This record gives sequence, structure tokens and C-alpha cells, in this order.
Amino acid sequence: MTDNGRAEPPTNPFPAIPPAKPRRTGWIVGGVAALVVVLGIGIAVGVVAGQSSERPPEPAAAPGYSMDHVGNACDLVDPAPLRKWSPTPTGPPEHKELRPSKLDAGSLSCQLRYSSGNSLDTAEVILDVNFTNGTAPSFYDNWKRGNAAKTGEGKASGPITGIGSQGFWHSEVYGDLVANTRYVLCVLDGNVSVRVRLNFSRSRDVAQVHRTEVQPIAEAQARKALSGLKGN
Repeated sequence: MTDNGRAEPPTNPFPAIPPAKPRRTGWIVGGVAALVVVLGIGIAVGVVAGQSSERPPEPAAAPGYSMDHVGNACDLVDPAPLRKWSPTPTGPPEHKELRPSKLDAGSLSCQLRYSSGNSLDTAEVILDVNFTNGTAPSFYDNWKRGNAAKTGEGKASGPITGIGSQGFWHSEVYGDLVANTRYVLCVLDGNVSVRVRLNFSRSRDVAQVHRTEVQPIAEAQARKALSGLKGN
């Protein structure tokens, strides 16, 4: 008891234990893990972004042709092979050049006629060239449809390979007193359609013209035209 007679409070037999300090190890480990996740996401996003920014390789451009450097369409024609049948020109070459405009992609044509002194024996070559822009339908498609519709006796058609991207031929033989042979070869390459027409009229008492003879002539003519129309 105290001197004034009051009872003293009982003493705590266990001293007070200070509160434990929070452990930082868990927070550090969690923070590191979160940082690794964030970095991983960042790297992945960077890789994806890098890949998406890489453009796929563009396809090779189709061959481009132009008539800009062609002054006379008949300069693209070689009439020498026709003189085997008919050596004499019946008139001056006829040619036409339609320059590109807002309404038309351009075209050109040439026509050469020959005879052998006999009005029944003639030879003719006609070259037609038509250009297209963008996704416009090609003249080649129209020519092919038109010739494919011609069937029957004396008519035949088939594919042409090795000239342009597409090609076909069509032949017709008709007539009684005079044998008329018509051979057409059309090719498509890039933005240009080329048609070569060979027409022969022969009296029945002379050697006739066969497709095996005129097809190489037409093929050479188509190659010559394409070569002369290649852009500079």
C-alpha cells in the first residue's frame, strides 16, 4: 500500500512487446513479378507492332506497254512473209493512231494489201492494238468470245502459248471458185491487246494457204508488235 493508504495497481508480469515491423520481402517479390509481366507485355506488343508495320511484298508489276513512241502503226508490221503469195502492194499502207485521252486508253491499227497480178490471188495483214487502264475489260476478251462463237465446217480454234500472258488463234476456210483463208491470232499482255489478222484469197488451181504456214507468220508479227510497244 502507499503512504496515503491507497492500494498500488498490480504490476504486469509480462513486459509489453513492440509491434512487429511489416515485412517488405513479399512486396518486393510481387513488384518484381509485376514488372516482369509489364516488360513482357511491352516486348510482345513491340514485336507485334513491328510485324504489323512490315508490309507484305508487292506482286511484280505486269508488263507495261505504250504507244507514245509509235508514230506510224505500220512500223510495227513486217509484210515480207506475205509476198510469198502476193508480192505487189495494191495501195499505200493504211494506218490509224488514236492517242490516249481521258475517255480512251489509246489504240492503233495498220492494214496492208498485196496481189500477184491476178485479182483472185491476194494477201492482207491487219494489225489491231488496244490499250486498257486499271481494271477495264480487255479487248482480248471480246475478240476471244467473238471468235469462239464461230464454229462449224472449215473453222478451228486453239490456244497460243509463249506470247504474252494469254493467247488464242482462230482460222476459217471457205469459198467455191476461190479459197478464202482467214487466220486470226490474239494475245494479251499487261495493259495491251494485240490482234493479227491474215487474209488470203487463192484460186482453186494454185497452191492453197495452210494454217501451218501462216501461224508462224502471225506469231512473229505479234512478238514484233509487243516489242515495239514496250515502254521506255
